Order: sequence, then structure tokens, then C-alpha cells
Amino acid sequence: MAKITGRIEVIVNGKILLNKAGAVASGIGVSGRPPIKREPIIGDTGYHGDKETIVPAKVSVSVSDRDDIKLSDFAAIQGNGTIIFRAAGGGKIYVMHSATCAGDISVTGGEGETKLEFYGPYWIENATTLI
Repeated sequence: MAKITGRIEVIVNGKILLNKAGAVASGIGVSGRPPIKREPIIGDTGYHGDKETIVPAKVSVSVSDRDDIKLSDFAAIQGNGTIIFRAAGGGKIYVMHSATCAGDISVTGGEGETKLEFYGPYWIENATTLI
């Protein structure tokens, strides 16, 4: 029976994050190619074709901020990041090279929740080499 992607591990430049539930990898298209969003073009005579727009590969994740990590290290990632989004305990892996941190990082008191967002050119699905 095939394994469902459930719990996720997110790794940024070799550091595993203390991510909370709900991390999202988006912009998944053909592995190794920029993702494309297609929208139908409809006219009076019906379907005419598709409009294609390239979208970024992206990951959004909430993490626990602790005193042993520096948020400024994440903010400094500008086109030089490697993001790994993988099923915890083995399974499917997505890798994004040349990633950039969206910046504008904030921290919420109490649980130290910090939302991070990274984007890049594309995802590589089921990569066997992580970096």
C-alpha cells in the first residue's frame, strides 16, 4: 500500500526546522521545470485554448523560534538556498535549489511561532541526492 504524505520535515540549507503542522509546498509542476498555471480562454464559440503563466515554487512553514537559531540567517537567503520538503520517516522528497527567503519575518510571543516563506524556480520531485 502506498504511503500518504502526512507529517513533514523542512530542511533549509542543511538545518532541519522545528516546523509545526501545516507546512505547504506549492508550485509543484513537472519535476525540474518552472511550474505553470493554466487558465482556459473562453470565447463566444467556446474553448479557445489556455493562457499559461509561470509561477514560483514556494514553501510556507510555521516554525518554533528558539534561542539556538537566528532568523537573520534565513532572511539572508537570497538565491542561494536549498530547501528540502520531505515526508517524515521516509517517503516522497521535494528539493528546491536557488531558493530565496521572502523576508519580512515576524515572531509571535507565547509559542514563539514564526512564519517563513521561501520561493525558487522549481521543485525536483523524489530527488535521490538531497544537496
